[in-house]
Amino acid sequence: METPGTAAPIGRGVGPSIVTQLLRDRSLRLAAGLAVAVAIPVAGLFYFQFKSIAALGQSSSVVLRQLSQETADGLTRSVEDALKAPYINVLLRTPQQQTDPLNLPAIENTFEQGLAAVPFVSRFYVWSDVSAEHRDELLAYDRDTPGFYAGVPEAELIVRRFRELAREKRAINVFEATVAGRRAYFQAQLRFVFPARDKMTSFVAFRVDAARLRTEFFPTFVGAKLKSVEGPTGFPPLSVTMVDNTNRVVFPPGGTVPVGFVHERTFPLVFFDPELVGLSAPAGRKPERWHIRTGYGDQAIPDIIASRARPQRAMMAVLAGVMALGVFFVARAAARELRVADMKSTFVSSVSHDLKTPLALIQLFAETLELGRLKNTDRAHEYYRIINSEARKLTRLINNLLDFSKIEAGLRVYRREPVNLTELTRHVLESLQSQFSHNQFTVTPRLDGEVQVLIDKEAAVQALENLISNAMKYSPERRDIIVEVERVDGFGVVRVRDHGIGIPTRLQRKIFRKFFRIQTDAGSGPQGTGLGLAIVEHVMRGHGGFVRVDSEPGRGSTFTLHFPLYAGETHGDEAHSGDRGRTADVARSA
Repeated sequence: METPGTAAPIGRGVGPSIVTQLLRDRSLRLAAGLAVAVAIPVAGLFYFQFKSIAALGQSSSVVLRQLSQETADGLTRSVEDALKAPYINVLLRTPQQQTDPLNLPAIENTFEQGLAAVPFVSRFYVWSDVSAEHRDELLAYDRDTPGFYAGVPEAELIVRRFRELAREKRAINVFEATVAGRRAYFQAQLRFVFPARDKMTSFVAFRVDAARLRTEFFPTFVGAKLKSVEGPTGFPPLSVTMVDNTNRVVFPPGGTVPVGFVHERTFPLVFFDPELVGLSAPAGRKPERWHIRTGYGDQAIPDIIASRARPQRAMMAVLAGVMALGVFFVARAAARELRVADMKSTFVSSVSHDLKTPLALIQLFAETLELGRLKNTDRAHEYYRIINSEARKLTRLINNLLDFSKIEAGLRVYRREPVNLTELTRHVLESLQSQFSHNQFTVTPRLDGEVQVLIDKEAAVQALENLISNAMKYSPERRDIIVEVERVDGFGVVRVRDHGIGIPTRLQRKIFRKFFRIQTDAGSGPQGTGLGLAIVEHVMRGHGGFVRVDSEPGRGSTFTLHFPLYAGETHGDEAHSGDRGRTADVARSA
């Protein structure tokens, strides 16, 4: 209470604070909630992503280098083991006791196994100077001729060269020569009189065709080895290149020398243990040195890691825009809901109009007939025909509504059976004749003799009636329709052609959506539910067929139903839509 004679103190007005206003504003709360909900995980993702990119780059670099190194080392060892296989498995397994004197059955068994195990050896040889049989005669053994045989063209060359090399008193002897225009490598294990080694008593040798080694063995061998090499997912594949001593690519066939590589290994082209090169004859011989290079194309590992990191950074940049896109999608969803609500309102209005119009006509003419106001029998017959026509239109509308509800619920089932499409179409045209006459339409049928299709008869009739009804509805001036039935590319085809307002190309995909109707220039179109073509498309898809539209504004439209032809016996074939709450947005359009 105020003290008499004193004025009340003047203070600041009390009202809701800014924070309170923000808390009361639903839109601001929603925006803040979206910002927090999106910003917190995005910020956390950014933080951990930056940390993981560096760690992932380091670990990936180690993995790629290790894979390259292990492949280069393993492949080099495998090549060396394969090249020395004939020396170890054949030459060393043929002891001097089998060549001084010759024991051909035992040697043949060893040679046979060697040819089976070593594909790059084209021929084995054995020679002995102390054997009673085949003394000083070079015997050959290869894949093409069974058993040992003499008289090979290179016999004199081989014996002469190995006699010359025997002067160096070394067991392993090699030389290269051209025989019959083909370059070849020859290697032998010489046997001497011990311990002086002053006389060669025998030798076992083999021949390797240089061209076959290069073009057949190495490509096949290296390719088979690489099949077992698996690189890390998401990175360029490991590339392997084998290069000879002249820098020509041996593997891959037809490949080029890589510009860059990660690891390189070399091996001598010898057919024995590389550590024994110094102990072979001729002394001081330097064998060819070939190279195995591994890498990832022409990309360096740091470049690969950097290229892998770029999408991650790009993804983070995209995530940064998610917050703004979230608001956009919310607004878009709200607009979509408003459009759907408007479409449903229009749908209810259209259904009400389409139900009211035929009911009003039926009531009017039925009342006229009931009161007996007509004395002319012909006029009465005309009234009956109009009542029947309007009743059929009402029935078709109700059937569309019921069928669409089944489609939305995924409960529409098609029971297919063999049907003559020509007779079915003729029956539909006859049943609609009264509507054609009432609306002054001229319908020209062009029906093929007999087109057997596998369809649900009631569904096909409904689809065809919907197309014809649309043709009448959108043909206000030229009232002529053509209906054709024929076979086309394995389908039974029904084609309905009108000369109405036509459909713009940009709308030809949309006309099969539920509730969609073509609008005229005046902003409105013919009345209807917008369900007819959606049901037609669903019916065709349920039969394994399709509907095609070809139209141009001002020149009319042609709708074509493609039903699968009947190809054999059937026992109540049944197809279930399985499309709950969905009608297709797209049919095949021209």
